[in-house]
Amino acid sequence: MKKTLLFWLCFIVSILFAIYFSTRIITGYMGRGPISYVKHITVIKDNNQDFDIESVKMAIGVNSNTPIRNIDLHQINNRITNIPGIKNASVRRMPNGNLIIKIQPHNVVAMWSDGAYYYPLSDDGTKIETPMSEREPNTIVFRGETPENLTEIINAVAQLSDYIDYMERIESRRWNIHTKSGTTIYLPEDDDIAAINKLARLNQTHKILSRKISVIDMRDDKRILIQESK
Repeated sequence: MKKTLLFWLCFIVSILFAIYFSTRIITGYMGRGPISYVKHITVIKDNNQDFDIESVKMAIGVNSNTPIRNIDLHQINNRITNIPGIKNASVRRMPNGNLIIKIQPHNVVAMWSDGAYYYPLSDDGTKIETPMSEREPNTIVFRGETPENLTEIINAVAQLSDYIDYMERIESRRWNIHTKSGTTIYLPEDDDIAAINKLARLNQTHKILSRKISVIDMRDDKRILIQESK
């Protein structure tokens, strides 16, 4: 008798749950009921880069009064990826009325300058269109063209960052380093990392970057040519 009662009780509860969830689904599909509108917008970053999440929410043009089934996810995703500083994004519409946005900000490792303004620069060479009138402290600055991958060269010159004004790519082949004291350093096409390490050792032992030198030519791996300032 008890087993029979328990069976029918579970059966009735199952029927009630089925009716409840079916009603929710149908009303949501028809654009009626609380889950037919956007309830929450959640923005998730997939790296540690600083980014204004509220700017993402404002850019998509969606609020709590927006019917969730009327949202064009492709259009929203395009709006997000057009925000300066965002490399990739994805948008998901959840059954409970939530909108989940995942963003991948550019990995900013340096700055690029046109001589007047400074722009954040991603590790893949992307210039982010948020110009600043002043450079960020302790940041390597580039001018001219930039290669696709800046990580290796930035890691190498980090030891000389206190002396560097900016770096410039020459004919897509090699680098020139311009120091704050007015010295221009010609790096070789090949083994530029080795040349930078050699320069760092010379500076540590002879303070070469603090001397009155106009040019340090390191393009010949057998000798270093130095031209003193007049």
